Order: sequence, then structure tokens, then C-alpha cells
Amino acid sequence: MKSKIALVRGKFLNAYEMQIFEPLSKKYDITAFGSQKPYHEKFSFPVIKLFSPMDLPEFPKKMSVLNRLFTDAHYLYGLEERLQGFDIVHTAETYFHYTQQALTAKKKGYVKKVVATVLENIPFNNESLWGRKKFKKRAREELDHIIALTERTKNALILEGTDPEKITVVGHGIDTKRFIPKKNWLKNKKNKTDFTILFSGRLEMYKGVYEILYAAKLLTQDKSLKNNHFKFLMVGEGNEKNNLLLLEKKLGIEKFVHHSSVAYDKMPILYQQADLFWAPSKPTRTYQEQYCTALLEAQAAGLPIVTTTSGGIPENIGSAGIFVGSGDFYALKNAMKDYVLYPEKRIAYAKKARERAVQVHDIIKISQQISEVYEKVL
Repeated sequence: MKSKIALVRGKFLNAYEMQIFEPLSKKYDITAFGSQKPYHEKFSFPVIKLFSPMDLPEFPKKMSVLNRLFTDAHYLYGLEERLQGFDIVHTAETYFHYTQQALTAKKKGYVKKVVATVLENIPFNNESLWGRKKFKKRAREELDHIIALTERTKNALILEGTDPEKITVVGHGIDTKRFIPKKNWLKNKKNKTDFTILFSGRLEMYKGVYEILYAAKLLTQDKSLKNNHFKFLMVGEGNEKNNLLLLEKKLGIEKFVHHSSVAYDKMPILYQQADLFWAPSKPTRTYQEQYCTALLEAQAAGLPIVTTTSGGIPENIGSAGIFVGSGDFYALKNAMKDYVLYPEKRIAYAKKARERAVQVHDIIKISQQISEVYEKVL
């Protein structure tokens, strides 16, 4: 009889992460638990949707209000009872409310074990709200095991007081059979002149989106690139979009920048339309890049990458990309310029990217590591 696994993600139930559990659906009886309005809900395993405060319509300071009312707004009504009979409940983050619910279900004897994936990589972060320190302390003590997304996350957990023996590092994965390079991807001719440079992610300051526009302007003005034609494709939405549109006009590059939002099942095609990829994330006091799923997609698509060392990015791409300083738009521009001018460099990093995606990040490899954690816990 298959062990029953509950994947609890609430509002954050999404295809980016769930793809790593798809290969496990033959080995385990998996059910996902989302909110009424999760990011995605169609997978190879069933989804149970429960109401969450996260489902409420947007209103001013929504998250601040909800988090103060609930300590954490990731609460799922009726979750404890619906978890009865599961062997493992796999939640996320030590401070998410549904992790506390899963631990309560375990205490009541409804479930056998509780595992959590933790992305947070800043020690003692998310503790400003009343009750969250208690949430995190309880999780550290009562979780049967923690899957840390990176070594940086593992060390943050240890600094907070987590027993190192209950932590296993497992990164996110990517379906390298869906995200594949475009046809003839390594045949970059020396006389190539047209380049599409892709950014995919939230349009927020911490993603380095302003540095992208500054670097884009410099690329279009560089005299040594006068024979090149650029298209800067920015895929995603966010709080900075309107400001970015204004800046593009101010810089005079609006004709070169193209904004779009693309459904996840169409993203592989979008990556095949690009020649280069940049992800110049910037750390803040309360946020460092936790992994960056877009970098996994870019690697699988065999794109030459320019990024930064924010948070978990170095563990994500290893040597399969060029690093520049966070906030350094000039270095960002020059790194892209080198890719444009030197086809041998483009080809070398394209190969590195695809090889790393297949050898390190493929969902079959990642799902096996998760399965090993499950078997250890059961």
C-alpha cells in the first residue's frame, strides 16, 4: 500500500514547485492542499482547496492587516480534520500558519509525520510580528524533518537553533524535457547581430529591474555594438511596472523593451525565443534571493546567463553563468556586451547552463532526493 503524502501550500500552490513532485505520484498517494485561489491547481495528483485569508480581495495593506490578525495569513480553514490518515504532511516554512496546523494535526494523532520545506535564508527574519517567534520555535522542535532549499538556508536554520541532524538540503528542480534549448542552439554564427535578452520574474526593485533598464540603455548606445539590434523582453508583473514604463520613455528605449505576461505552460516557448538571460537580483535587509526558478528555466533552455550572488543564486547556477555585483548596472551591461561580441563565450556558457540543468536540477534527480527524505522519516 502506498504511503499517503499531503503537500500543503495554500495560496502558494504552484506548478514551479509541484513539477518536482510529479515523478513521485506513482510511488506515493499524493494529495495537494491549496487555498480556494492558488496560483495553479492542475497536476497529476488531486488538489483539495480550502478557504484561506489569502483568498480575500486586495485592499490597502492587506498582508499587514491579515498577518497581524492571524500571526500569519497562510491559514487553511478545516485543514487539521482533512489531514486525517496521511502518513506525511509536507508543508512550507517554519512560520507559515498551516505548518502550525499540520503540527497540531500530528499532536491530535491525525497524521504520523510532518516535514517542511524552508526557503527563508536570513536568520531570525519574519519575527517582527507577535507570535511568529513562537511559531518558528515550535516548528524547529516538532517538525520531523526540514528540507532546506540551500546550504545558506540550512545555516540560517542552525543559527536559529535547529538541530542540524534534522535538516537535508534539496534544491528546486526543472523539467528538462519541457524546458529545452531551441533548435540549432549552439550554432551561433560570428556575424549574429540580433539579440533578444530575457528577464522573467516579479517586477520589483529587489529583482534588479531598474538596473536592467539602465544596462539596456547603455547597450543601445555603445558604439562598438552599433551593428547589433536588441530586444529586451520583460516577462512578469509587479508593483514597479508603471514606474518602469515611465523610465523606459525617459531613457528613450521604450521601442526596445517589450512587456508581457505568459502562462506557465507557454514559458518553454518563450525561453526558446531568447538569446541571453539576466537576473540581477539585489539583497535587502529582509530579503535575499531564495533560489530563483527563472534561473532554472534559463539553464534548461541553454541560455547564457548574467546574474548576481544574492542569496541562494550561487548554489543554483554554480559556474554556469557570469556574476556581477548587485546594483551594478555598468557591470551588467559589460557582461552582456561580452556575450554579444564573443560567440565562443556564448556557446561555452550555453553548454554549461544546459549541462547543469540536466545533471543537477532535473526533476527526476530532485524528486529522488525528496523520496529519500520521506523514507528516512517514515
